[in-house]
Amino acid sequence: MLIVTYNIQWGLGRDGRIDLGRIAETVAAADIIALQEVERHWRPQDWPDQVARLSALLPDHHHVFGPSIDLTGASRAAPRRQFGNMILSRWPIASTRTFPLQSLPVDGEFNDQASVLEAVIAAPQGALRLYNVHLTHLPQGGRYGQALALLEMIEAAGRHGTSISAPGRSGLGPEDDWLVLPDGVPPSPASAVLAGDFNFGPGDPEWNLLKAPFAEALALARRTGSTAITFPGARLHLDHIFLSADLTTRLARAWIDQEAPGSDHQPVWVELRD
Repeated sequence: MLIVTYNIQWGLGRDGRIDLGRIAETVAAADIIALQEVERHWRPQDWPDQVARLSALLPDHHHVFGPSIDLTGASRAAPRRQFGNMILSRWPIASTRTFPLQSLPVDGEFNDQASVLEAVIAAPQGALRLYNVHLTHLPQGGRYGQALALLEMIEAAGRHGTSISAPGRSGLGPEDDWLVLPDGVPPSPASAVLAGDFNFGPGDPEWNLLKAPFAEALALARRTGSTAITFPGARLHLDHIFLSADLTTRLARAWIDQEAPGSDHQPVWVELRD
């Protein structure tokens, strides 16, 4: 199983061109794809609905989109302007939710809404929960609190289920006629993957918070602290894939695609054994 996370910066590459085609080419081999900074009708361009364009470029994948920001269009008839996270999966996405994360105002700075997109993916090796994460770039904007909230929501989903739960129910009754569940109640697997642009690096307080219940794949693959660069402009390691404990034994390798030119970030890849 190949998993990749990529902050695509709405497809704006290091050469100043917006090119979703090369974004799709970069991630096409992955079974599960987590993209951040995906736009819908945000700015004039050849493909204003980037969700539709990326899903068309990756036709073998199911997809869901969770806007972090959702604003009115230029007119009442215009589509809403959205900016957020997208997940694509070679296997069905049984359930999805978008969680807003508190963003604190910072004097003199723009601080946009942060969010987490959850997807329960029906992988043949066993269902897993994927959390596509994009935290604030401002540490004083509440990033530690966002990381703490992320851990709490993941733990709660493991205990209480995802978008629909029915512990102890063996089937539907007459009082459940509002439910149409041809595939049954979506599973709530224990296995979880956190992937995205976390805007923190090894040794930061948020890193230390997450590494207690999860293992960062690049660091685990190296058996030492990771010093890799995923944001070349500032030579920082901001993009990560964290694995729940049960998945760490399946880790085959983890790496950064340092050649991808399609964004100001570099993709991070993980391969899990079947």
